[in-house]
Amino acid sequence: MTTWVLVHGTPLSPAVWDGVSSRLTDQPVVCPDVSHLPDGVDVQATVAGRLAPSLPPGRWDLVGHSFGGQIVLELALAQPERVRSLTVLCSRDTPFPAFAAVADAVAAGKGPTVEAGLARWFVPAELAAHGDAVARAAADLTVAHRAPRDWARALRAISTFDRAAEAATLDVPVTLLAQRHDGVSTPEVMAAFAGRLPRAVLHVGDGAHMSPFVDPAQLTRSLVSFRDDACTRGGPRR
Repeated sequence: MTTWVLVHGTPLSPAVWDGVSSRLTDQPVVCPDVSHLPDGVDVQATVAGRLAPSLPPGRWDLVGHSFGGQIVLELALAQPERVRSLTVLCSRDTPFPAFAAVADAVAAGKGPTVEAGLARWFVPAELAAHGDAVARAAADLTVAHRAPRDWARALRAISTFDRAAEAATLDVPVTLLAQRHDGVSTPEVMAAFAGRLPRAVLHVGDGAHMSPFVDPAQLTRSLVSFRDDACTRGGPRR
């Protein structure tokens, strides 16, 4: 049995996947909650290590967005034999040092406003439409402002995360999805990420960091297509 494992970003919740998980009907789906984070170094690896024993037995089709993309990368590096496919949305395998100062500001209660966060995550037309993805992101950002500890820890972990060398050893089929207007996981950054992976395909959309979630039906179709292509690249589906 193979299970979809969908891992959310920060400061989001598993609910970001609701419109996708309900449409992935061909095999079991789990959307773990990784919003409560330990302090210290190698946070993504620690979370992945705690998460792995709780996942269903068998193989995984791993999908991660943003911070969640780094967690699924750690899962794949730790247990590649269990990975049938790996899809990483709007994430990076190298540090983003600017987030260290943002983490300090968030921890001090002076982080980016909800409006500023939404402006970074969505393109103007998506903000104007104010659909479910925008409303959910606004709600998650509001909650994070009230209890910022885990958001700050995630940002600090992203600021130092570096698996560039390890990525070059990951012999599983990987699909990367970048967005043209993402200022952190830029298309250039994700192209370099893809170039380090032995078996990677890169796609680039015309949105921003959270744009894939605006149309969950299309995102679902993309994930299934990415998975099926990865299975072709990785050998027969099992």
